[in-house]
Amino acid sequence: MIEKLREKIFAWILKRQPARTIIMPQWDKVRSVVVLYPNDNIQHIIKQIEKDEKEVVVFTLPDKKQIDWITERPKKDIREILIARQFDLLIDLTQQPSLTMQYMAMDIQADFKVGRFIHEGIHDMTIDTAPQEAPDYLFEQIVKYIKMFGR
Repeated sequence: MIEKLREKIFAWILKRQPARTIIMPQWDKVRSVVVLYPNDNIQHIIKQIEKDEKEVVVFTLPDKKQIDWITERPKKDIREILIARQFDLLIDLTQQPSLTMQYMAMDIQADFKVGRFIHEGIHDMTIDTAPQEAPDYLFEQIVKYIKMFGR
């Protein structure tokens, strides 16, 4: 029951987000990347991005005390951090559905947002992978398609 209510609140908030102009970037021209992942076990992926001379910021799942228990949305202080800076690219490596991570992906300010398909309307491009796939595979697919189609 509470899950359905949470999902309806999320859909309502998502629907009220301002429209954005969406242009897939060229990988070579991306300078700032924000990576969203539930924990920090992706250091090897961060190093790959940094090797391409890109600034990387990582956001992980906040502590339960920093999440509103009714909606599962990060509290205001976390949301202020998420919206404080504009990035060229959001790479969401979240594998399993999580309202908290979906709120974070929605709130992060990025010119282009890409990740695994979990909820329609969050990302500008989604990659269809199995939830049990390693984040490495999702990352490789994201970079492959941005390099292929970015302009």
